[in-house]
Amino acid sequence: MPSSPASDTRQLLFLLTLAAFASSASFRVCDPMLPQLAGQFAASTAEVALIITSFTIAYGAMQLVYGPLGERFERFRIVTRATALCAVGSLGAALAPSLEMLTACRILTGVAAAGIIPMSMATVSDLVPAEQRQATLARLFSGQILGMVFGQVLGGLCVDFGLWRLAFGVLTGLYLLIAFALWRKAHLGATTRGAAGPAGSMASLYRRALEMLHARETRGVMACFFVEAVLVFGVLAFLPLYLHQRFGLALSQATLPLLLYGAGGLLFSFVAARLGRRMNHWAFPVGAAGLVALANGVALYAGHPGWIFAAALLSGFGYYQLHSALLFQITQRAPEARSLALALSVSLFFVGQSVGVSAAGWLVDQGRITLVFAIAALGMPLLGLAAGRQIRPA
Repeated sequence: MPSSPASDTRQLLFLLTLAAFASSASFRVCDPMLPQLAGQFAASTAEVALIITSFTIAYGAMQLVYGPLGERFERFRIVTRATALCAVGSLGAALAPSLEMLTACRILTGVAAAGIIPMSMATVSDLVPAEQRQATLARLFSGQILGMVFGQVLGGLCVDFGLWRLAFGVLTGLYLLIAFALWRKAHLGATTRGAAGPAGSMASLYRRALEMLHARETRGVMACFFVEAVLVFGVLAFLPLYLHQRFGLALSQATLPLLLYGAGGLLFSFVAARLGRRMNHWAFPVGAAGLVALANGVALYAGHPGWIFAAALLSGFGYYQLHSALLFQITQRAPEARSLALALSVSLFFVGQSVGVSAAGWLVDQGRITLVFAIAALGMPLLGLAAGRQIRPA
C-alpha cells in the first residue's frame, strides 16, 4: 500500500531532524577531548584547540557556498551528500595518525556539516505550510539540542575510557545510517529545489545575497540574529567560570547550567507544537527576550547557585523561543531564495558568536565578568522589542 503525502513528509522531516542531530553532535564532540589529545599528540592546548576552531571557521565560511547551491539544486539531495561526506570526515578523524591529519579531517567535517542544518530548515520551509512551520522548526531544534548534548556526553565518556577515537567511530556509523536513509527517500525531496534552478548563475545569486543584506525586507531580521548571538553566547561561554569564581563550584559542576539551558530549549520545542499561530505575534519575541534578561539578572544577584541553575533552564526556553521566531520570519521574507536568506542569517549568527565571546573575554580579562551579564540583561529587552517589530502575520 503506497504511503500518503503526509506520511512521506513526516518521514522526511524525521530524517532531517536526525541529520541535524548528527551535525550538532559533531560540533560538540571534541570539547571534552582537548586535555587527552594534547597528551596523545605531545602538543599544547592551543594547538589542539585548532580542531574546534577550524571546524567552526569552516562551518561558518561554507554558509556562503551552500546558500547559492541551495537555490540551484535540490536541497534535500544537498543534505544527503553533506551527511555522507561527514561520515568520510569522521572516519578520517577516527583513524588520524597525527594532529595535523585530525585537524584536516575536522575541517572536512565542518565543510560538510555546514550544509545540513540550514538546508534542512530551507527544506522544512518548502514542505510545511506557514501556519505549521514554526512548530516544525522547533521540533528540528530539538534534534539540534539533543545532538549537542549527545556530542558532549559521547566525547566525555570516550575520553574517560581512554578511547577518544571511538567517539568519531560512533559518529561515522551514525552519519552512514542517516545518509543511507536519506538516499532511500531522495525521490521524495524533488520539490525542494530553489527558485533559481540549475540555470541560475552563482554570480547572480551572490548579488542577490548582497541585496538581502541591505534590503528593508530582510536586514532587520538578520541584524537581530547577529545581536542575539552576541548577547547570548558571550554569557554562555563564561557562565561556568562565573559560577566557579563566585561560588567556588568545581568546573564539572559549573557546566551543569549548560545542560539545563539545552533542556529549556527542548521544553520549548515540546510546547511549540501546541502554540501554533499564537507564536506569530509581536509579543512572542518580546516575552522570550524578557525571559533571557530575567535569567541574566538572576545570575547577577542570586545568593545561591541553585537559582542560577533554574535561571539557565528559563534562559534556554526563552532563547529558543526568540530564535524560532526569527527563523520563521526569515523563511517568510525571502520565499524565492530561502537557502540564501537562511545561510546569510547563519553566517551573521556565527560572526555574532565570535564577537560576543571575544568581547566577553576581554571584559573577563579586565576583571569585569559581572558586566557581561549586566550588558545581556539590559540588551535582551531592547532586542526583544526590535524583534517584535519584525513580526509579520503568516
